[in-house]
Amino acid sequence: MNDTQVQAELIAAYKELLRGFLEKRPSGLRKRISDAIGTNRSFVSQITNPKYTVPIPSSYVQQIIEVCHLSPAERTQFTAAYLEAHPGQTGVFESHQAVDSELLTIDLAKVKDRSQRDLIKQTLKFTAETLIALAVRESEETSEEDH
Repeated sequence: MNDTQVQAELIAAYKELLRGFLEKRPSGLRKRISDAIGTNRSFVSQITNPKYTVPIPSSYVQQIIEVCHLSPAERTQFTAAYLEAHPGQTGVFESHQAVDSELLTIDLAKVKDRSQRDLIKQTLKFTAETLIALAVRESEETSEEDH
């Protein structure tokens, strides 16, 4: 077996895992993936079907993991298979792991109206930023009082 065939089998292995994860989730997930990564659904079909040799671009991996709401075990399994196929891509996962525990994801897929989704996003973002700023200010004031 040559290197190209080995690479194709490794890509098919992680795509098979992803396809299995997608099949356990509600319909419409491929559409949400295409929306999240800014591509059309046919591209998502190619990168989630093990029969196609098109690899999942590293720039899309974290978004796909987030949109699919992979469990920690699924994430570990998928990440290991992806890195086996693409060993030079470890930085994609390392940079994300550093902030993962501080990241909050909210699924707005049930809100079909795009303008309503945008309004909800803006409101949540503004509220979160305000609360964070208040918490930081309070923490700084408490720190100054201790000195």
